[in-house]
Amino acid sequence: MRTRRARMVMTAALGLVAVAGCGGTGHGGDGGQAKAAGKGGTLHVLSSIDLEHLDPARNYVTSSQDVGRLVYRTLTTFAAAPGRAGGKIVPDLATDNGRPGDGARSWTFTLRAGVKFEDGRPITSQDIKYGVERTFAAELPEGPPYGRIWLAGGKAYKGPYKDKHGLASIETPDDKTIVFKLNRPVADFGSAVSLPMFAPVPRDKDTGVKYDSRPFSSGPYKIENFEPKKQLTLVRNTHWSPDIDSVRKGLPDKIVIDLNLDPAVIDQRLIAAGGEDANAVALEPVGAASIGPVMSNPAVRQRLVSGESINTRFLSINTKHKPLDDVRVRQAIAYALDKDALRTARGGPIAGELATTLLPPSLPGSVSEDPYPSPDGKGDPAKAKALLAHAGHASGLTLTLDTPATATGKTQAEAVQASLARAGITVKINAISSSAYYSTVGNTAQEHDLVIDGWTPDWPGASTYLPIVFDGRQITAEGNNNHSQYNSGKVNARIDEIAKLRDPASAATAYGELAKQIMRDAPVVPFLWDKAAVLVGPNVAGAYGHTAYVGRLDLVSLGLRK
Repeated sequence: MRTRRARMVMTAALGLVAVAGCGGTGHGGDGGQAKAAGKGGTLHVLSSIDLEHLDPARNYVTSSQDVGRLVYRTLTTFAAAPGRAGGKIVPDLATDNGRPGDGARSWTFTLRAGVKFEDGRPITSQDIKYGVERTFAAELPEGPPYGRIWLAGGKAYKGPYKDKHGLASIETPDDKTIVFKLNRPVADFGSAVSLPMFAPVPRDKDTGVKYDSRPFSSGPYKIENFEPKKQLTLVRNTHWSPDIDSVRKGLPDKIVIDLNLDPAVIDQRLIAAGGEDANAVALEPVGAASIGPVMSNPAVRQRLVSGESINTRFLSINTKHKPLDDVRVRQAIAYALDKDALRTARGGPIAGELATTLLPPSLPGSVSEDPYPSPDGKGDPAKAKALLAHAGHASGLTLTLDTPATATGKTQAEAVQASLARAGITVKINAISSSAYYSTVGNTAQEHDLVIDGWTPDWPGASTYLPIVFDGRQITAEGNNNHSQYNSGKVNARIDEIAKLRDPASAATAYGELAKQIMRDAPVVPFLWDKAAVLVGPNVAGAYGHTAYVGRLDLVSLGLRK
């Protein structure tokens, strides 16, 4: 139960979010901060989590993608800007955002002149082609599904380790030109190629599963040393040039990322900001217990950077497990869940708004609704018990919840456990290492009944949310993104119909209605539309929250004050 002081602190925090989100003072997104940054020095990044994958074929988690953007470039990428401007897709390795042909069934990209790998060799179209082909290899699961969904012949292709001839639908007529042949029109393919899977990989540097530890650099930094679960050290790639990279600033000489630190210790270090911590930033938002000390100290408070996101956090319900295959049981869970307690576990109102549906308000097509309402979002145990009784479970049931083995993951799991217990549902907690969390719950044989989950669209729009998370035809044994294992023929058919719409506004409206239809089946329970509040050291400049990285800092823009 929160005290009156805690409520006052959260109210103050909300005020900071509003100011910073508008580009306020200090580090809250003011573009002038970037001008104060000089070249040189060592930037320290303090992380309470591990990096699940650095291999661009497997990198499909926002925090790892934020780090990956320091090491490799893609055909297009997100703009380096705060607020909604950061959601804009801009050219990266390519000279433009692609040129569609054949009714958007073909996309052509031309590489910039002078782009090089860390050893000085030119990056070619063949390197991009090979990088995409690797994503089809069974040895490299967990990456985005777009290759097998969209590329002609993708369903049958087994990757370059088994098929040395390559995928014919990716053409490289010369070293600077790459053409993708698709099996359907894809109007936003120019946005899709911003994903790490479209980073170049030289064939002779590919080490298979070991590439995860040492991707070859095409960005401003190369890997000097990587100790998984402990530390990643990046140093300058001397063959990268800011003259042909309009996004990355490449200011620090070195970036040291410490992993798996105690989140409370990170907060304490950045509040004190002594020694090298003056040159440090947190990778994850400030913890709930640290909000009070941060907000009560004006000097520290002005170092809190706020960012909005397009992420929705939700509880996934495994519809393949009994009795969760009964929609009444899933709806009971939706009514019982105390969303406010889950938000409190993440820091209170400063962490975001209580979610009532799948699409956050910042996404086109979002429809305001609350199909499973409860007073102040705290849950409705009576309604849940009535549904469970109607489904034949008046005496309750027992479920297992998968959660990350982090302090926040544990607190969230306990919030789920407590709220469902009020409805007669016993929850057993299964904590999984953060370095293997999505690999584990993405394995359909290992996933349990409930999953602490969430989704950030790959670019602003529902086309990279609903089809990826709720199309039952995309369920895979490993690397599965549909953790509810939801498979509705009606929803699948509607996804295909919307994909054929040429008008983006019509498609957005259609996805909004589809989200409402999915919510009636309750395969997931949305509980939070994210915001992030991240602490930075006093010597750090250029800090702002980026919408593509769940409001976390955009690492490519950071530097140290002169």
